[in-house]
This record gives sequence, structure tokens and C-alpha cells, in this order.
Amino acid sequence: MTQSAKNMLVHRARFMELNGANITALAFSHVSKLDKRTPSDLRLALGRSNGDLEIWNPRNGWCQELVIQGGKDRTIEGLVWSNVPGESLRLFSIGGSTVVTEWDLKTGLALKNYDCNAGVIWSLALSSSQTKLAVGCDNGCVVVIDISGGSGVMEHEAVLQRQDSRVLSVSWKEDEFVIGGCADGRIRVWSASKNDEMRSRIIQTMKVDKSKKESTLVWSIIYLPKLNQIVSGDSTGSVKVWDLQYATLTQTFKTHEADVLCLTTDETNTKVFSAGVDRKIYQYTLSPVTSPKKSFKWAVASNRLLHSNDVRTMTSYQSKGADFLVSGGVEKNLIISSVSTFSDGNYTKISYAMPFHKNVLINKEQRLCIMWQHSTVKIWTIGGETNSDTNYRLVCKLSLKDEQNITTCALSPDGQVLVVARPNATKLFHLQPTNGKLKVTKLDNDFLLKTGTKHVRFSDNSHVIIVSAKNEVLLFDLEDDDADEKPTEIQLPELTENKSAAKLPHTTSINHLDVSGSFVVITRLCGAVDLINLIDNSVIPIARLMNLITAIHISKRDTVVLTTADNKILEFSIKETEEASIGTMSDWCKKNKDVLPKDFEHMKGKCLGIFSGSAADDRMWFWGFNYLATFDMSQDLPVNTRKRPKKHRIDGNTVTDGNNFIDAGEEDDDDDEEELADAQSFMRDRLTSDDTTNRTSKDGKAFFITEKYKSILMAEDLSDHEIIVVENPFASKTFSLAAFDLPKIIL
Repeated sequence: MTQSAKNMLVHRARFMELNGANITALAFSHVSKLDKRTPSDLRLALGRSNGDLEIWNPRNGWCQELVIQGGKDRTIEGLVWSNVPGESLRLFSIGGSTVVTEWDLKTGLALKNYDCNAGVIWSLALSSSQTKLAVGCDNGCVVVIDISGGSGVMEHEAVLQRQDSRVLSVSWKEDEFVIGGCADGRIRVWSASKNDEMRSRIIQTMKVDKSKKESTLVWSIIYLPKLNQIVSGDSTGSVKVWDLQYATLTQTFKTHEADVLCLTTDETNTKVFSAGVDRKIYQYTLSPVTSPKKSFKWAVASNRLLHSNDVRTMTSYQSKGADFLVSGGVEKNLIISSVSTFSDGNYTKISYAMPFHKNVLINKEQRLCIMWQHSTVKIWTIGGETNSDTNYRLVCKLSLKDEQNITTCALSPDGQVLVVARPNATKLFHLQPTNGKLKVTKLDNDFLLKTGTKHVRFSDNSHVIIVSAKNEVLLFDLEDDDADEKPTEIQLPELTENKSAAKLPHTTSINHLDVSGSFVVITRLCGAVDLINLIDNSVIPIARLMNLITAIHISKRDTVVLTTADNKILEFSIKETEEASIGTMSDWCKKNKDVLPKDFEHMKGKCLGIFSGSAADDRMWFWGFNYLATFDMSQDLPVNTRKRPKKHRIDGNTVTDGNNFIDAGEEDDDDDEEELADAQSFMRDRLTSDDTTNRTSKDGKAFFITEKYKSILMAEDLSDHEIIVVENPFASKTFSLAAFDLPKIIL
């Protein structure tokens, strides 16, 4: 560690409360197929009780690609994907209303809202042909919706015979029958085939055990097509197996101590998993028996306590090498285990506070810290080096009366103009210091009020770069009266469409934006990196990578530094020089990208942010959810302790490798033993060479990393000798990032 790193002052900000939301729905985009390789467009959709919708990519240890913000009184209670060959993937959701919503992942807006006109929807299921939806309503109806018309098309097909109880769960048997679990303790089967004379009628009814105190609720239903069986979970804690052909009960398991809220099965239908209010996940296995009457029966194989609270939802996916059992609930964290090694395998716990998408920013010139959540923005002022109680103050709290949640914010360098963006509108505010507080005045801008924004940054006090919901790059001059109607639009280079982009158009969406002086660097989910020169608005492609970019930064070295999902660091020139042209890899990158320290490259968390050191040195800082690291870019890293590096193929501005795998590591579930400070504390700390958690490279200069900071939401430099690390003191102490140990998955 160099002298400059030793003397770096670190402010630890722990006063920001980040409240997560319960996980209420999970769905994989593809059906399990053990004889097929894992498709490159495999995604997991995650819904939360606050209406947020997240898209996760399991490649390279699970990365959050997209967050669609919810809003006031919104929730996601059910999710399904439609995956028809030759068409883009389609995502549908329900949530506390009579409406089924189809989402446009590219814009983050609803593509179509279809009102069933049959009561509040409680459950949602997709048919085997992927062309029909069944929704169970609280008035006892099941509505069948035809979605075969393509993207954005939902048409009414039928209303199945009504009965008197809420339909809490639904499942399909091919396209012929709808199976529903109801609030009166009954399982009903409706005919949904167009060619059946009994169409829309209830053809079978099965009754679960009756509770002494109240009606039994059949919370969950799944159909096992390879066995022609139904598995149900109810409010008595029972899991029951039914023979669909004869509508008879074959086995009962009273395993859970409370309501069974979710069920799932493996690809072969020989394993079933159940979970609910008692937090445990049970595994049931189909076993052969010697009895002449039965050739097999179900048995409880194991159970595990992976959650600290109710398990609300669970799903699974299997293919050649892929083996995911994903669950979530009131704990808010996403837990990933293995179908085949569930009983004794490792698992992953991904925190709800993982800042793949930031909700904190730092204004260095005015020493302000801005945080937003839901419809509220809070601004704190950061004091100097004194350790007094007045070292920080909340100087502004802005609450918007909007239904939609805030997507992002930006503050001008002088601290006077605040941009608050939502999916369908963007607002401007003027901040004026008054008696130690910030007085807020709304500014008018007709164009922005009609424009949804994903990303926004200031290049100076009056010029703003905005990425709209439609992925348009717009330049605004806030002092120009004509800018309300005539923003400058920058056209990005077209990308070659691949298989993943055809199935998931949102992979061409912009996911990172950084601005420094007259340079703007933009990256897209597919790995494209482009440079915009604001002097002439020209666009130059920098790189086309084969991996998700997790963080970017325009450094003081006239380069753009970025990290990828597999914890690689790349650096490209953004200025024309005698030694290098724009887009050329830096000398440091060429020499060191394949010999990064094991402590960094094998870190189980992703790098989520980058910032430069002082102007006097070439130090770059990298931070993730649970670490802070720095590299001296003027020095080469030692290579003698490394294994032989992987070979990479460099083709112009394209960096590729053969690692098209869903990565996996080993579980390391160490508890954070450091006590969380009071929510209103603002502490200082210094990085010291005798800290046992600090590690350096062999020469002690080129690389340094510490894991003493936990649940990091943002890290940034305040001055040449100051850093602020914003931590979330309310994140789970038992959080772990490790993935279970599974074979790599060939995409």
C-alpha cells in the first residue's frame, strides 16, 4: 500500500435507511430441458410487494440486468413468461387488481393492460402451448385469455364456470384443463378445450382436510404431466398428491407447521419442493416400492431452513449442467440452491440491497450525499475532518406526489439543480441554501415532464445528458429557452442482432452512463461501449464485449475503465494520442488484464462502482457490495503467484473469450460480526497497514483490498485525501454472495 493510500481518510456514512420489499413472484423464462444446453437468453423475473419488477441473468454468478420501478399501492403477485419459437420473450404479471399486464422490457413500461372484468386476480398460469393464460379471480371465476396474436395482444377466450370461492392458485394440464385451488378447501378442474362439449364446466372436484377454526385455503397447485398427478399445498400445512384421472387422493404429508404457500417440481417430475410460512423448504422424492398395487410412492427426502421468514414463492430450472431452485419471500433476499443437491448442497443468498442499480449519488463540489427511494429524495451535507455530532446534517427532504417510483436522480455540480426521473416523466427543481437548509422550487420544462428517464448526468451546471425510457440519448441546455422543445438527440451505432437480442430486445438497452468534461461514455446490456464527444456530438464505438458490464468510469488518465460480470478490468483510451488511437487498450490493461490478483478476480461479489484517486497519482478505486479495492495503474501486477492466464482473442475493438458459462463458486456464509452503528452515526476511519482484513500485492504497492466495509451502497472520492463509503446498516448480517458448486453451463 502506498503512502497516499495509507493516509486516505474514509467517511463511513451509515445513516441511510434502505427498505427492501418482499419477494412475491418468481418465474424462469424457459421450461426445463435436461437434454438441452442452457440457452443464452435464460432469465429470471422477480416481482416484489412494492411493484418492482427485476430481471436477473444467471450467467457469471447472477447479475441484475433490469429494474422496472413500481409505484404507490402497486404489487406483483404473479409472473409468467411466454416463450414461443421465433418470437421475442413476453412477460406477464398480476398484482392486486383486475388487470393482467404485459411488459415492454426495453422501455420499462407496460405494453398492454388487459382488464378481465371478473374481480381481483389472485393467480396466474400459462398453458403448455404458451399461447393461453388462465387467471383465477376472487369472485370464483377463471378467465382464459388468448395471447397467440403476438406481442401486446391479449384477447378474451372464455370465462369458466363460476363457483363461490376465490381461486387462489391455478395450473394447466396441457391446453385442455385448468386446475384451481380455492378458498373453500376444494380443488376444481375445468374443461378449457374448444372441442369439448363440457367446455368451461367444472368436471371434477376434490376436497382437502377441513380446518376446525376456519376454511382451508388451497394456496398452491402444480400439475405433474409425466405422472398425471396434482400436488396441492394448503393452509393446514398439508401437502397432498392427487390422481387426476380418478380425482382421488393418493398421499398426504403433514410436514409443515403452517400454510404451504408455494410448490415446484423438477424436470422429471420425480422431485417436489414445498415451502411456506414456517420458513422450511421440504423435498419429496418419488421412490419405487415392491407392493403389487403401486409401482412408486412419494416420500419426504429432506428439509432445509434457508430463509429467516415466510417463503412466498419458489421456482426451478434444469438443463445440461444448470440446476437452479430459486426461492424468496418476506426475508427480501433471493436464495438460490440446487434441485439435485438440495439436501446437502451449497446455496446463494443475494441481498435486496445489492446496488446493481444505484439510488445514492455524491456531489463532491458541494459535499452533498443524495439518496432516493420510492417517491422521496433526501439530501445530507457532509462535514469536514472533525469528528463532531454536527459533521453531517439532513438539509432537504423532497416527497413527490406521484404514483410511480423514482428511477434515478442527478444534481448539478454547483448543487442548485436537481433532476428527479421516473419511468414516464422527469422533473427539475432548484435548490437554494436558506438558514442551513435547502429551499426547493420546481422548475418548468414541458419536454421533460413528458419524457421518462432511465439515466441522467450533468456535464456542467447547465448541460444535462439524459437517456430516455426509449433509450434515446438527449442533450439539454437548461439555460436555452428553446431546449424545452428541441433537445439534441444523439444516434448510437446500430448493433448486430444475435439470438439473445432477438429473444430479449432489452439487451440493446443502455445500462451505464458516465460523463466527464466533453466526453460521455455509454454502455449497453449486450456489452457495447460507445464514446460521445459533446464538442461535435460525434459517436465512436470503443468496444464490443461478450459480457455484462457492471461498472464504468471516465478516469483522469483520459481513459474509460470498466469491469465485467466475471470481475475483469478493462481500460480503453478516449483521446487520440501519438501512442494510441481512440478505443485502444491501455498499456496497463494489455499487461495486467489476465493477471489480476486472486483476491479481486475470485471475489464472489461483482464490482459495482469505480472512481479515480487524486490527480497526483494513477490510483483507481473499485468497490462492490462487500469490499473496497484500489489498483495503482502506473505499476504492473506481480504474475509469479498466478495460474496460467486464459487466452483471449483480441479482434479490433472486440474482446471475447470462451467463458460463455453460468458461473458458480462455493458457499461462504460467514456472519458479519461487526456491530451495526446507530442509524444516526457518522463515523470516520482510516485504512491502516496493520488491519488484518487488508491485503496487498507482493510488493505492497500495486493492489490493495479490504472487506471491512459491509453492505456498501455507494463509494466515491470527496477530495484528494477523502473517500466516503455509504453503508446500509439495515441489511441482513447473514448475507452471503457465494454460489453453490455446480458444473459450468455451456450456453
